[in-house]
Amino acid sequence: MDTSNEGAETKERPSIGLHEKTPPDTKEPATTTHSSDKPAQIARDWPYAVKLRTTCIIGAYRFISALASSALSFALPSIAAEFNTLDRKIVSVLPLSAYLLGYVFGPLILAPLSSTFGRVRVLQASNMVFLVFNTAAGFAQNTTTLSVLRACSGLGGSGPITLAAGILSDCWTPLERTRMIVVYTLPVQLGPALAPIMGALLNEHLSWRWILWVTSISSVVVQIIGFCLLRETHVPAIGSGGQNKLVSKIKKELTLSFKRPVRIFRLHYSTQLLALYASFTYAVVYATFVSFHDVWEKKYNQNASRASLNFTALAAGEIIGSFGVRPFNVWSYNFLRCRSDDGLARPEFRAPALVLGGLLLPIGLIWFGFSAQERIFPVVPDLGVAVYAIAGVIILQFTNLYVIDVYEGQAAEAMSGIYAMRYLVGFALSLFISDMFDVLDYGFGNALLAGLSILFGWPLPWLIWRFGERLRARDAPVV
Repeated sequence: MDTSNEGAETKERPSIGLHEKTPPDTKEPATTTHSSDKPAQIARDWPYAVKLRTTCIIGAYRFISALASSALSFALPSIAAEFNTLDRKIVSVLPLSAYLLGYVFGPLILAPLSSTFGRVRVLQASNMVFLVFNTAAGFAQNTTTLSVLRACSGLGGSGPITLAAGILSDCWTPLERTRMIVVYTLPVQLGPALAPIMGALLNEHLSWRWILWVTSISSVVVQIIGFCLLRETHVPAIGSGGQNKLVSKIKKELTLSFKRPVRIFRLHYSTQLLALYASFTYAVVYATFVSFHDVWEKKYNQNASRASLNFTALAAGEIIGSFGVRPFNVWSYNFLRCRSDDGLARPEFRAPALVLGGLLLPIGLIWFGFSAQERIFPVVPDLGVAVYAIAGVIILQFTNLYVIDVYEGQAAEAMSGIYAMRYLVGFALSLFISDMFDVLDYGFGNALLAGLSILFGWPLPWLIWRFGERLRARDAPVV
């Protein structure tokens, strides 16, 4: 990245999109401001233990929400048999994938609301929506009712997924985020990997309905902890002024907040590139939850409980990806910042990790696909799953860190557009992935996905490194 001609570039930089960090040994100044007459303490100035506690609780909210997204994967045959949809493939998948529809629309609603009313308030309200509809889904008597209730619970469950980016930005500086990103991202990756194991056991010994009810019980526990221990990290935009001005302020702030995600996603090109690649990566990983049933139960003749244990390979890959790449992320970010001519940190300094993720994703897909197609010893395709799980974590971590670095206080709104696209692609692919594998089998089907990942992913690190700062300089300001 060209860091010369500092004076000229400084004039071009937008108000968001660049963290002007001090050298490594100097504490970063807090940039958040409050509008109240007696300002609340800035979240970045909280004691370390309080910030860590907040991040961990948010991680627990995210874990439960993500757990619900895939918990029904190994119960789909039981649900289809009960509701007589075994011969309708797309319909039989809807109870699982409909949850993602809520993830599509939820971020576009909840992120703007959090900027106006505060992140924790909206988070806890959305989780209550999740609790109500997820519990009700356990009483559904047909596929349509179950799918609709799952979509509504996904709408509420999208709150922790969406708002965590803003909370992370509120509490931590850019370098601290690099260290905290594991607490932020691992729950939302690990939840879907462990949920099918829980779901298969509950479905076998109790009923698929208990999968939903156990998830709700777990969510109640987290909600109580959140009510007791969470503090607001973002002073709401309506936090000042008299009662007479409250209604007009709410209208004004909500109008601006709802326009912001659309404006960011429509006008900011680097965000569009990241959204495309992150959406594809997430869709490939989520499609695993649909295809694993066919791979392990039909090709390897395993029962549901035993087949679900293969998800430990996905979980292992995500843990390795989260903790194994973290030291490299910290080192490369610090190294590039110290080597820059002006000593300033830039979001593009996170790009080296994206190279590794882009290389591992097609390798893992091809490895898993052809070894499963040839019915090689089960550990071999499991290793392929672990490899592309590592890649998925790296790519999604980079997306989160880059967007949070660029947008700071507007991180929740910026991520909402990416989340909406990501889950829409995941929903669509999950409906048709089984048909694709029926035609191409697992080897060539995954080879096709690997080719697409190369097409999207290999040029992206270079584009972000070479042109990222220029694109951000041309981005329209976010108001």
